[in-house]
Amino acid sequence: MKRIQQYILTVVICSFMALPLVYAQNEGGASAGPAGSGVGQHEHMGKKMQEIYVQLKLTDDQKKQLEANKQKQREQMKSVFEQMKTQREALHQELMKTDLDMNKINSIQTQIKTLQSQMIDNRLNSILEVRKILTPEQFKKFISSMEQRKHKWADKRGHKPSKDKNKNEEAE
Repeated sequence: MKRIQQYILTVVICSFMALPLVYAQNEGGASAGPAGSGVGQHEHMGKKMQEIYVQLKLTDDQKKQLEANKQKQREQMKSVFEQMKTQREALHQELMKTDLDMNKINSIQTQIKTLQSQMIDNRLNSILEVRKILTPEQFKKFISSMEQRKHKWADKRGHKPSKDKNKNEEAE
């Protein structure tokens, strides 16, 4: 009975630890699909971003700054994802041991939480940088466009779109 409880606990913990990483990859636009390469998706995203750039009437300097910001964000996220993967594997290995070392498990869990926090910080810093690059009007259009893309993507995946904050504000 104790063995079954340990197994169930291991499965539940591993599932919960994987959720933020899956969510972060989806938010970041990384593809983990069957093809694995995601090349077609990146080309499609590049075309969509160019359309948005045209809609926003960006200057060449703004385009360069946004591209640099995007590249910096990708590099940071790639590094954090690799570290997260390593920590998740370490946690899995610890959980599969016959004798659990709770100190080590808690330490790994703390490192994973730190990495998750770092991903959130990186994303916020990137958004703040975009806000500095764009004019207030451009930023408003940019956010609106991103929300529309998010809802279209959710619809294609069969997810119900979350309630839009703007709609809630209008209702008040």
